[in-house]
Amino acid sequence: MTDIDETYASLRDAYAERRPASRAAYARARRWLPGGETRSVTHYGPFPAAILRGHAATLTDADGIEYLDLVNNYTSLVHGNAHPRIVEAVQSAVAEGSAFAAVHPTQLDLAEEIAERVESIELVRFTNSGSEASALAARIARQATGRRALIVASEGYHGGVPPFSDADEPDVIRVPFGDDAALAEALTTDVAAVFLEPFLGAGGVIPAPDGYLAAAQLAAHRVGALFVLDEVQALRNHPHGTQAALGLSPDLTLMAKIIGGGLAIGAVGGRAGLMELTAATRPGHLSHAGTFNGHVAAAAAGLASLRMLDAQAIALLNGRAEALADAVAAEATTAGADAVMTRAGSILNLHPVVDGATVTDAGAHAAWRGALHLALMGSGVYTTPRGMINLSTALTDADMARVVEAYGEALAKVGPAA
Repeated sequence: MTDIDETYASLRDAYAERRPASRAAYARARRWLPGGETRSVTHYGPFPAAILRGHAATLTDADGIEYLDLVNNYTSLVHGNAHPRIVEAVQSAVAEGSAFAAVHPTQLDLAEEIAERVESIELVRFTNSGSEASALAARIARQATGRRALIVASEGYHGGVPPFSDADEPDVIRVPFGDDAALAEALTTDVAAVFLEPFLGAGGVIPAPDGYLAAAQLAAHRVGALFVLDEVQALRNHPHGTQAALGLSPDLTLMAKIIGGGLAIGAVGGRAGLMELTAATRPGHLSHAGTFNGHVAAAAAGLASLRMLDAQAIALLNGRAEALADAVAAEATTAGADAVMTRAGSILNLHPVVDGATVTDAGAHAAWRGALHLALMGSGVYTTPRGMINLSTALTDADMARVVEAYGEALAKVGPAA
C-alpha cells in the first residue's frame, strides 16, 4: 500500500467515525435506491454525507456537522442556499398554483430576461433540465438541416440523455477538445450541428484554447451545420453569457442551472428562424412537449436569480475565484503537494501534477482526489470528489479565507499524488 493509499484509508476511517447518522442514511438509501443514490456524481466513499439543510453558504449534515458549500449543486446555486429573495419568489408563485397547461406570465418574464441578456437569443423554449435542452437542440438541428450527425468534444458533457449519453452512438462524432484539425476533418456535409462548451465543465474546468470556438463556429457554418454553444454552466460567468466575452454568435444556446435559481429547468434559445421550427402554429412543426416545461416556481426562482446576478455580482465572483486559485496554488507549493487550479470565471477545479503534467482525468489518481476531498470535508469544506469548486455570492471574505486555510491543511495531509 502506497503512502497516499494509507492516507486515504485513514481519512475514510475518520470520516465514517464522525458520521453515524449519514452512515445510517446511506444504508437506508441502498434499500430503496440503486447504489444508494439517484444521481451518480453525488456518490463517494465510504458513503456520502446526508445533507439536511442549507442556508446561504452553509450546509448541515445529518450528524450536525456544518460545511462551507463550494459545490452549490454543481453551479446552479449561484446565490447560495435558500436565498431569501428566491425563497419569497417561489412561495409567492406556488401560492397561486405551481403548474398549468398554459403559458404563464412568469415564464414570459424569464424568457424576456434571458433574451435581453444574451444577444444571440431571439426566442426561448423551456425544458426541465440541461440534458433535455441538449436533446431538443439536437432535434432542432436535425430538422433544420435534414442531417443526422452531431459533433461533440470527446471530453465534453451535454447531459445524460440520448444521443449524448451513449459513447457508441453512431450519429455522434467525438473529437478532442481544442483540436482544430480534428474538428475540421470531422466536419462534412452530413453534420447537422457542432456542440461545444466554452470550457469543459465535467471534464475538469478546462477553458477552450484562444480562438478555438470562433474557428469552430466558422467551420460549422462553412459546411451548413449549426453551431450550438452549451452555456449550462458558463452563463454565470459574464452578464451576457460567455459567448459575449468570446465574440461568438451561436445558432442555438443551451441553458439550465442558474436560470432556475436552484429548481429544475432547462432551455434552448436561438435565432427565431430555428426556434420557430417548434411552433405549433407552423405546419409540420417539430413537436416538443413536457408536463413541467417552464414550471412556474422554477421560472420565478430563475428570474429572481438572474436579476440579482448583475455585472457587479459577476465581477465579485470572478475576482474571488481568481484570488482563490492563486492562494490555493501557493498553499500547494508550501505543502509540497504539486497541484494546479484551472478556472473559468467563478468555476474552478484542482488537479494533481504528476511528472510535470497536469492530470485532468478525474479517474486518474483517484486515491489522491478522494483523500483530498475527505480531508476538506474534515476541515468543514464541502466540495466535489473530482475537485470542482463553484463559488456563490453567499460566500464572504471571511469564508474565502477559511477555504484557503482548509485547502492548506488538506494539501499538507495528502501531499503529492506521486
